[in-house]
Amino acid sequence: MQVAVFVNSIYNLNMVQGTYSIDCYLTFRWTDPSIEIANFELMNGAPSSSPDSVEKIYENKSGPIKEESYRLRGDFRVTPNNVDYPYESGVLPIEIENTYLQSSQLIFVPLTDESGMEPGFVIPGWKFGTPAFSVTEHSYPGNQSFSQISYNIPITNDALASLLQTIVPPLIFCIIASLSFLILVKEPVLVSLRYTLSTTMFISAVMYHFGQLALIPGLGVLKLFDKFMIAVYLFLALTLAVTTFCYLAEHQWQRPELVKPINRYGFVVSIIIPVVSFWLLFVLI
Repeated sequence: MQVAVFVNSIYNLNMVQGTYSIDCYLTFRWTDPSIEIANFELMNGAPSSSPDSVEKIYENKSGPIKEESYRLRGDFRVTPNNVDYPYESGVLPIEIENTYLQSSQLIFVPLTDESGMEPGFVIPGWKFGTPAFSVTEHSYPGNQSFSQISYNIPITNDALASLLQTIVPPLIFCIIASLSFLILVKEPVLVSLRYTLSTTMFISAVMYHFGQLALIPGLGVLKLFDKFMIAVYLFLALTLAVTTFCYLAEHQWQRPELVKPINRYGFVVSIIIPVVSFWLLFVLI
């Protein structure tokens, strides 16, 4: 049985949760006279709740080649891969099997030339690749196997938009906290100001991180965003450590000449250690 898929639109897209809805045309073509109708089912989704979610728009069974065409509006799901979050990419498949006929009776064959996507369709912030078919044999218990055809739509989000939405806020926290290196520690009130500046940004970073985690299903592994936030935490913690050593040198050790070197080199170390840590986490984990 030959199959063509033409996608009109994709909506309700949520790559973090792995859910999406598709409006498309399905065409089935076959020659076996014993097959009366296509009898297809969606393996990774279901028709939407609207009454016209599966609408037969054309059929021709008068000749040796039988044909049926449907307008389908379906809700689909795919296992999300958020390891590289906030950079989201993946494939949106439409997986189809015949309801009754096993692979010994029916094999799906893609109609590539008649398939595709609406050229004018766009989702702001997302880019689509060239869709492609794949055909596999799906086995079930009881020595049953069915031919399964999948129309796979590659998709990736806009890197710059993701950067602005997720990475820039923690960077701003770090920039604000780095202003503490400009504040002298000769007076206890100034030391308190440095601590307040750093701790406030630390708390803001933690709250922001937790807010993002609430949107992302747990994977049991460190995501790219988690690795970045670990580097942010290291920077903010080091700003507090530098303030502490500057205070000790000025007020307890009575070595004011050490304050400037500690502050200067502490600033450099506070940048190098988070950057190196992020790189190690990115490469090794």
